[in-house]
Amino acid sequence: SYVGANGHLNQAEAINIMPAVVGASLVGLDKSNQNSLNWVAMTKDFFNLKNGQNVYLNNYSTTSGGDWWYDLMPNLYFYQLKSLYPDGAPEFEEQFTTVADRWLWAVNQLGGSSTPWEVPYMNYRAFNLATGEPLTTGVPEPESAGSIAWLLYNAYLETGNRKYLEGAQLSMDFLAGFETNPSYELQLPYGTLAAARMNAVEGTNYPLQKLLDWCFDRGALRGWGSIVGNWNGYDVSGLIGEANDGGDDYAFVMNGFQQAAALAPLPKYDKRYAKAIAKWILNVTNASRLFYWHALPENLQDSYAWASANDPMACIPHESMKEVWQEKSPFATGDAIRGGWAETNLSLYSGSSVGYLAAVVETTNIPEILQIDLNKTDFYGDNTFTSWMYFNPTGTGKQVTVTLSPGSFGVYESITENVLFSAASGSIQINVPSGEVRLIRLYETGQEPEAHDGKLYIGDDVLDYHYQYDYSENLRIKAFSVEQRLILTNAAFTAWCEPGNVPEGSSVQYSWFLNEEEVSGETGSPANFSAPETPGPLVLKCVISANGQFAEDTLHLQVVERIPLPPVLNGIQAASPYTAMGNFNTFTAMVEPAPGETLTYVWSATAGVLSQAVDNVVSWQAPDEPTVAEISVIVANQDMLSAEASTGALVKDTTIAEQSPIIYYPFDTDNQNAAANRFHATVVGASKTEDARGKPSTAYRFTSGSNIIYTENDPELNFPDAVSLSCWVKCEQLGSERFIISHGSWQQRYKLSITPEGFLRWTVKTSTGVADLDGSSPIELNRYYHVTVLYTGYSMELYVDGALDAFKAFSGEIQSSTKPLTIGRMDNVETLYALRGSVDEVKLWDREIPIPQIEQLKKQWYTPYGIEEFDAVARIYPNPSNGEFMIEFTNNEKITGLTMATADGRRVVVRHFNRDDDRISVSVPQIASGLYLLSIALGDGKVVNRKIMVR
Repeated sequence: SYVGANGHLNQAEAINIMPAVVGASLVGLDKSNQNSLNWVAMTKDFFNLKNGQNVYLNNYSTTSGGDWWYDLMPNLYFYQLKSLYPDGAPEFEEQFTTVADRWLWAVNQLGGSSTPWEVPYMNYRAFNLATGEPLTTGVPEPESAGSIAWLLYNAYLETGNRKYLEGAQLSMDFLAGFETNPSYELQLPYGTLAAARMNAVEGTNYPLQKLLDWCFDRGALRGWGSIVGNWNGYDVSGLIGEANDGGDDYAFVMNGFQQAAALAPLPKYDKRYAKAIAKWILNVTNASRLFYWHALPENLQDSYAWASANDPMACIPHESMKEVWQEKSPFATGDAIRGGWAETNLSLYSGSSVGYLAAVVETTNIPEILQIDLNKTDFYGDNTFTSWMYFNPTGTGKQVTVTLSPGSFGVYESITENVLFSAASGSIQINVPSGEVRLIRLYETGQEPEAHDGKLYIGDDVLDYHYQYDYSENLRIKAFSVEQRLILTNAAFTAWCEPGNVPEGSSVQYSWFLNEEEVSGETGSPANFSAPETPGPLVLKCVISANGQFAEDTLHLQVVERIPLPPVLNGIQAASPYTAMGNFNTFTAMVEPAPGETLTYVWSATAGVLSQAVDNVVSWQAPDEPTVAEISVIVANQDMLSAEASTGALVKDTTIAEQSPIIYYPFDTDNQNAAANRFHATVVGASKTEDARGKPSTAYRFTSGSNIIYTENDPELNFPDAVSLSCWVKCEQLGSERFIISHGSWQQRYKLSITPEGFLRWTVKTSTGVADLDGSSPIELNRYYHVTVLYTGYSMELYVDGALDAFKAFSGEIQSSTKPLTIGRMDNVETLYALRGSVDEVKLWDREIPIPQIEQLKKQWYTPYGIEEFDAVARIYPNPSNGEFMIEFTNNEKITGLTMATADGRRVVVRHFNRDDDRISVSVPQIASGLYLLSIALGDGKVVNRKIMVR
């Protein structure tokens, strides 16, 4: 996403790639067949299907719920691509409605309903499509209601399904009713366009002036808004970013590109804002050049060297521009260098949206006047008539030459409401007075505009939505709903009718009709009815009136004797959490059969062999190699309706021997690596605390972002094939994501963290992408858990207190990190996601460890505690040793035997030991370096176990 990004060959962000494909397409490139490559179809990789998210997200396999703009914008980009390439990929059609259904579900989960009408509450940071819960921490992004409205309204226009129109209005009702500026990033302009279109086409009355003000005025959430002014001789008016108005503005180039694309079509739907929008687009177009290396002197940008040498056409902009940076103004820069993400601030994800602005604007014969295309970025909009807009910023009137497409056209000017030409061809001259705007729409010669109901038409198409500046609001029906369209004979059912644009002070009268017969006694909403006793179609109509205005709507229902329903399938349950290679496991489809329901089962598996299927139970033999298979079942009933479910099947190699760690931090006495004389840790700020047994001063507690334990990075810590990691962890406070252990985080290598909702999360970055594995349930605060996580090359696995808790398939080589291995923090720079809690007994392996070893880890301690053996041995020294050491006892203990074993259980021969009063000297010559378990048998039958390090 940046030039010189760390691991750039492994980066893939939808917010970079998808707008690049859209923008190139908008300026005329066929990205479905460019150099024999279908870039359009490739974007479908961002549709997160296998992980159950079922929407477009910013990475190939990730989760929603962290940041609404990262979760929603890929879906807007997909809708834009689908508009440009309706058949771009076979999956697009189904994905289009799936995306709409998922975000409509989010609206409903947040309280939105049309039965009755209830506006959702959407003032959250994000929404998790897996858990159905909003993210309540962090800076909220209420503007996201606007982008959801944009998605759902376009889904309605394409499908005609009124549930999407209702969802769009529910989202927009929340946004319009918000009391303060909700601007956060770049979603608000899309919501503003959706409001303008719905006002014009559907007759809604959303406060467009308020929404547009929000798009440009500074908002309190992030200080976001439009910048106005001159920075050291450079006109920067129109740029979008942190408009602090105190000499510390911070503009971002992508946001101007996207906002121009979103708002350019708006004057078609409300011409009152044509001048303001055209003037702003002229300004943002002029100022956006300053982000590119050839526009500012070398000393006013931080990535000039690379850009001037490698980007002669100045295609890649800086991400942002500071009003003042180190006493230089302006200064083209970005966040990547300071954040350690890349070696330059040249931003691909920012510049990838330049095609949007390039498609919207074109120069004219008057250098100061741009031709602004109102159709190019009006995806799914009213694009019947070619529509251009011209703003004249000069002090005198100008004549703009407009080149027409081949053919003959009538030319209607919306601002003055005049037909300028009835049959124009070739080129025409448009007079644009000083400081004014002109908006022309071209229609086929030979047709005459006709006015009725406040609009101007050419045939059935609207030429002017507010002819004679008619902005009157007519009574309308906002939503007309029943709980379901299939109704049982003789059954009672309820309908809701939500009015819109009710004149102030007026009451609404309701009349209800079933099959054109008025229903007596029902004069309000909701209304209750009884279905006929015979099956058949049923037409329900509601007529409302207020202050002399009328509106009506109908619903087509079906009365049936029985409502066919799909089987109730609540997933698949495995008899065992994992299966040894070649062994058997049993899977059960968790069904709830309805009375009299006949069910059939079709099982399938991606690996292994299925056999002995009996009703809802099937036996499965695992393959002869470790893997993660998928077991699926389709359950169908006598109505030919079905339900599907799938579950993972983890296949393990149970012959793997116990493995020795390359890092073991007991934290009992120091921060040294007890596994080897290297990779010792450094402790900064963390304080000693009790461990999971209650033993004092044997674990470390983290109380602020300044606390960290780190191990310097090393090539030997960047092993690529597999990793196992274990520790004890106690979390005292949630809020933001809390990092337990990290090696470059998800951006570079791996991390173990706790989500804001309290779920353990294991994240690994490999050559195939980035994947998260979440725990099955949230952890409790102020309680120690033993956590073990594995990446094996075929799986990600999470164990809690020795038991398998979650797993998923994942593959590829683990990517390398440039950052230290950190405990309690994301890395050695970022402090926002620091742990509030304690960590102990950290172990790291460069390979997969076996399940029996995982089960025993929580029982293994460096220093015993709470038993008599603690008093028997005073100390062992030196420890670490070279194979010769002394054992000192608290009393004159009788010794009956002494043995040593490696960490994986292999016995080591102790050549000899000598007793001297209360001490024993031990010599183990030619012993390999490593961690050993020393067992001392006492005369009373007890055995004292100690760990000793040999170097």
